[in-house]
Amino acid sequence: MGGPAGSLEELQCLTGHTDRVWQVSWSPSGDMLASCGGDRTVRIWRRDPGAQPERWLCAAILDDTHTRTIRSACWSPCGRYLATASFDRTTAVWQHAGGVWEVVAMLEGHESEVKEVAWNPNGGLLATCSRDKSVWLWEVQPGQEYEVVDVKHGHSQDVKTVRWHPQGEVLVSASYDDSIKLWVEEDDEWVCAQTLAGPGVGHTSTVWEVAFDAAGQRMVSCSDDCTLRVWSCRKEAGQQRWHLLSTLSGYHDRTIFSVDWSRQGLIASGCADNAIRIFGEGGAGDDSSAAEPSGSGVGSFAMLCKREQAHPLDINCVRWHPTDPGLLASAGDDCCIKLWRWRPDAC
Repeated sequence: MGGPAGSLEELQCLTGHTDRVWQVSWSPSGDMLASCGGDRTVRIWRRDPGAQPERWLCAAILDDTHTRTIRSACWSPCGRYLATASFDRTTAVWQHAGGVWEVVAMLEGHESEVKEVAWNPNGGLLATCSRDKSVWLWEVQPGQEYEVVDVKHGHSQDVKTVRWHPQGEVLVSASYDDSIKLWVEEDDEWVCAQTLAGPGVGHTSTVWEVAFDAAGQRMVSCSDDCTLRVWSCRKEAGQQRWHLLSTLSGYHDRTIFSVDWSRQGLIASGCADNAIRIFGEGGAGDDSSAAEPSGSGVGSFAMLCKREQAHPLDINCVRWHPTDPGLLASAGDDCCIKLWRWRPDAC
């Protein structure tokens, strides 16, 4: 196939963190960006309304709550709350009201580092996962009280990530045990409906992150095995089952830490080789490095762009803006957040 089908233009480098930045998270409306990291702080960034070209400024620093690295931050669907997960074994829930941020709940119970927190689409449940191999589900009660409704021990090793399906009916977890598990609620209990693992199908090393497409019909996962795997969902015997659709290998030669799927259908990956890659379905792109070309037609993906040295150190997170097509945020071990604009080739 041909050369790159677009480019990533760096718009701004956001500085202020004094240790690696683990994760960035856009608010639902996209008017704020939260970042968190090893310096035990969360920074809230807002667009400067008077700046041309656009500029983002640090509007708040949330600190003095967690005592160790903050690994994850997630906005509630209403945008008024931010949950943060820390290596200090706790998850904090922050409320933004009247321009002031305050902690309204501290969730405790995990026996080791909390690796990620995720709010379900209607805001009624929180999921957390930990190095203690467990996934916890918390139900939001009146007055910002949080009740543990289930604790799952399906993984045999450190659970790296939890992510909700866009419709909220499925919770996905992924782990150091090389597996992806899909959890559904049955009779007031969350049960494992499917495990994506095994020779010829699943990843062969740690699964770091997953992301869904806008419709929730497909999911992409990234791994220490240097591959992206795309999964599709179809109904079988009245149940939704996930199947491997495509394996993108040969593009990355080091651990892929983060992946995100934009509403416009673009997949971004962040890697330990300091590069950001953009993939698209069908269409022309650069697959010259692919060890297992995807082929053509539905389920065929090509690399559209590779931004070398996007950060000078590991890229820990990539996130597409929820409403602005082509705006991408990344975070790295260089203590920085970068904002990028995807520009497809005019031709």
